[in-house]
Amino acid sequence: AAPALATHSLGPPPPLMPLPTGIETPAKGPSVSYAQQVAEAKALASTSLDGALQNLLSHEKTARLAADVGGTTELVKAMVSLCYDAKDWDKLNETIVLLSKRRAQLKQAVTAMVQQASTYLDELAEARKLSLIETLRNVSEGKMYVEVERARLTRILAGMQEATGDVEAARKTMQDTVVETLGGMDKREKTDFILEQIRLCLEVKDFIRANIVAKKIQTKTFKDPELDDLKIRYYSMIVRYQLHNKKWMEVFRAYQATWDSPSVQGSDAAADRCLKQQVLYLVLSKYDNEQSDQMHALQKEKRLAKLPLYDSLLKAFITKEVFKFEDVKPGVAAELVAIGDFDEGQQKEMLETLHRRVTQHNILTIGGYYARIQLSRLAQLLALPLDEAEKQLCEIVSDKSIYARVDRPAGIVRFAATKTPNELLNDWSDDISQLLNTLESTCHLIHKENMVHKI
Repeated sequence: AAPALATHSLGPPPPLMPLPTGIETPAKGPSVSYAQQVAEAKALASTSLDGALQNLLSHEKTARLAADVGGTTELVKAMVSLCYDAKDWDKLNETIVLLSKRRAQLKQAVTAMVQQASTYLDELAEARKLSLIETLRNVSEGKMYVEVERARLTRILAGMQEATGDVEAARKTMQDTVVETLGGMDKREKTDFILEQIRLCLEVKDFIRANIVAKKIQTKTFKDPELDDLKIRYYSMIVRYQLHNKKWMEVFRAYQATWDSPSVQGSDAAADRCLKQQVLYLVLSKYDNEQSDQMHALQKEKRLAKLPLYDSLLKAFITKEVFKFEDVKPGVAAELVAIGDFDEGQQKEMLETLHRRVTQHNILTIGGYYARIQLSRLAQLLALPLDEAEKQLCEIVSDKSIYARVDRPAGIVRFAATKTPNELLNDWSDDISQLLNTLESTCHLIHKENMVHKI
């Protein structure tokens, strides 16, 4: 027989011991005032700065290892202040680096040190200022608790680089800083920082990166009236970017987005300028349903009546009538010069684009009245050479804005699409139904008259 298993009463298991973490964080100790030691160090600094710093370093070690946040911060700020008062800038940089690398240095002490040293920048010469900025940026690199201070230092450094003419270096300096995730920076400062990144990208004509950075800003941010100035700056940069891409509709949308801004509505000059830009870039845009809808919506703006040139230009494109480019060219050319934002090359390009838009409008109008027309007659109505008229027709057909087929041997343009037998039969059936309905209605009216007059 198998032997019986012995059973033993084991009792409750012993409590589990905590696993060692390898890093022991000292408990926060009571704050001790070091005012007397700081005063003694200041007195000693007049004869021996190094001696004063050594005395404070020994006290700083005691406070730091005791996790005395208040005492450590007081001593760190005092050492930085001693170097500043002595105007020993090299010692200031050395002290900042030394304090930041001390074992188990407290975050609050490093933050206070960086913040205090940053206040000295405005009083320094360019070379000293640059050296201190680089020191503070190196000290704060990789430390999340001083990311906001580092971003501000980066902004100052980029401004100095741009002032010396090195815009590319300023762009690279700003490019490496990500502020949209910083919790210690308010919405306005974040937006302003990103706008500066966009501006520097545009200055060096890095349009691809400018577009990427611009997408970091959510336009709903500008619903806050206090950010109206940033909203105007943002859309002015969007205009620069879209003008580079020749996307006229996007430029129109940018000006349209600023139309309700308090700074625009509060100034007649700003409102008139914004409205002019909207009309100008809208008529330069390619024809589509959105452009047509926006034209009709913009025409309802009451302020447009005060701008007769732009009012008549918009009405010319809305009305289904043929008009000549020469009728609007002088006024638009004068306005482009008066606006002052375009050089001669840009003015010429915009007038050529407007000429194409007028031609396309006329083709759409003609297509609405003619089922077929001779190509020579079409060129005459468009006031263009035969080859240019055909080229413009092909362009608008390729955009699928209108249906047209050209019979070159016969020199005829057909705007009406050829219908299939089923379509012809359906049209004939619809016509017969309409005729019978009309006949029935007429008979009913005759019968009604007979009943009324008892004929």
